[in-house]
Amino acid sequence: MPTYYNQVLKFNLTESGLFCVLPWLTMAVFANIGGWIADTLVSKGFSITTVRKIMQSIGFLGPAFFLTQLSHVHTPALAVLCMACSQGSDAFSQSGLYSNHQDIGPRYAGVLLGLSNTAGVLAGVFGTAATGYILQRGSWDSVFKLAVALYIVGTVVWNLFSTGEKILD
Repeated sequence: MPTYYNQVLKFNLTESGLFCVLPWLTMAVFANIGGWIADTLVSKGFSITTVRKIMQSIGFLGPAFFLTQLSHVHTPALAVLCMACSQGSDAFSQSGLYSNHQDIGPRYAGVLLGLSNTAGVLAGVFGTAATGYILQRGSWDSVFKLAVALYIVGTVVWNLFSTGEKILD
């Protein structure tokens, strides 16, 4: 994000640092909103599986949508808003994927979270390298298109294979 802000939006290091905080603050707020929505849906009788799928779909498709908008905005303020909305909607994953470990294996929730978090960290490591590679040959649009594609694939896979039912005893 700081590199994008500097290269594309022409923010200096101080501005970039200040604007990089906004998406994380948005995420903190939306994680709580997502939790409230998930709890409300469960209390209204929706199955845990359905709630996890809804919340994770928002957590993937929301960022995908806002990242597609970055190539259409023409002001730094709108670009920062898109980034904040992308990160904010990503926070709905807290009530999807991240809560799901407790659903499918309560005794092993910590281990399951550790395994999935490790996969996420590895994706982050390879994603950073891939971003550098793409930027040497392409543009930020290409980076965002790849991210959008991965979000869409993730949504399809999640909705096909996830469950909120206990799998591990």
